[in-house]
Amino acid sequence: MNNEITTIITLYKTPLSKLRNLVQYKNFNPIFFEQNGSLEKKQELKNILNFKFKYFFSEKNIGLSKSSNYLLTKVETKYCLFSQADINIDEKSIKKLKAGFDINKDIIFVAPEYLENTQNEKKLSFSKKINLACVLCDVKKLKKIGFFDEDFFLYWEDIDLMDRVNKTEYKMITIPGLSISHDVSKSSSINIKTELIRNLNFTYGDLVYQFKRKKLKNIKILRKIITNFFLFFFNILKFQLKTSIVNLAVFCGVIKFLIYLMKSLYR
Repeated sequence: MNNEITTIITLYKTPLSKLRNLVQYKNFNPIFFEQNGSLEKKQELKNILNFKFKYFFSEKNIGLSKSSNYLLTKVETKYCLFSQADINIDEKSIKKLKAGFDINKDIIFVAPEYLENTQNEKKLSFSKKINLACVLCDVKKLKKIGFFDEDFFLYWEDIDLMDRVNKTEYKMITIPGLSISHDVSKSSSINIKTELIRNLNFTYGDLVYQFKRKKLKNIKILRKIITNFFLFFFNILKFQLKTSIVNLAVFCGVIKFLIYLMKSLYR
């Protein structure tokens, strides 16, 4: 077991194939947080994974930001690998990520560069923007600036975090040539409810992000409400169910943001 790296992953309606894939982290002190989890689901996961791990859960979906922040409080090692169930990475590549911290004392994140040719000879590079789907973090530095902003639920928390990092002396780097792949949007089972949650929270996160940076215009909020309200009924009449679900999700995302906005005014 690696004594310098802890892996943290949030699970939500994760397909069986992706749960089995978690075996790749068995030597890196894995800690899982399951949305809508239970002690019964913990036992089911134990039956699937034949290695030691820590498991925490919430009875409802509390969002990626809150679950990730909670998991970070449980990390006791120097480094933390933040990853997802739909990431495929081998042990050698994880160790290469750790070696990236030797480049500069101010590095806070080391991320893989997703390339079709894993033998690419391109050297590692400093970057203002990285893919946070799988990233190795310096725990001490991360706890100093704070992890994800819990005002975000599922999307835009990564963009917000990188903005905050770029305002500090800390640096982020990417390393090419690693054996890694990302089956985007396959970490959860796909159904109407899941699609509704994703589109709703993408819209919500977008509005929160712009609001926090004082870039949000009232006309954008009004346009999204009116447009998607009418398009929802229009697409229902055309039997375009999938499209109408997206319209409903965007509409509800705006409503969720307005509730957030009202609460923020009275904080």
